[in-house]
Order: sequence, then C-alpha cells, then structure tokens
Amino acid sequence: MKNGKWQEDPLKKDRTQMRSVWSIGTPKASEKLFGKHPTQKPLDLLRRIVLASTNKGYTVLDPFTGGSTTGLAAVANGRKFVGIDTEKNI
Repeated sequence: MKNGKWQEDPLKKDRTQMRSVWSIGTPKASEKLFGKHPTQKPLDLLRRIVLASTNKGYTVLDPFTGGSTTGLAAVANGRKFVGIDTEKNI
C-alpha cells in the first residue's frame, strides 16, 4: 500500500510504505446502533484491512464474524463475504 490514499490516518505519509502502526479510533456510536459486540472493531479498521489485502470481487472469510463489521467493510467495497460464528443470535 505504498501509493494508497489514507487521508484519515495522519501516520500514513504519501508515497511511503504503509506503517505497522495505524491511527484509527474506537468504534463510533453509529456503529453500535444495532447492538454491541464485546470485541467490536471500528469499521474504518476493517475497511482498511479489506482494501489493503484484497481486490474487488475477492471473497473475504471471517471465521469469527461476531457483529460482522468485516462483512460490512467487504461488501461496501465490492468484495464477497462469508462469515461464521457460533452465536446464533447475532
């Protein structure tokens, strides 16, 4: 992701390799409207992971999907998604 644009991350410098430390806050209140998951991740984090590691049309697998933030990030960015979880009421 050397040439990726991440304006929301002040640590990512233009034309430099992505760092191992990312500046991303906790989940926003709007992301918790439909319930809270104890280990919920911010949508911005999962969006960045999906965009940095896949191309459009790829399938993203999350075997511990929980609140499915990964699925939201994947589908919103043109990826297919398969989520697995042991909790039936998510």
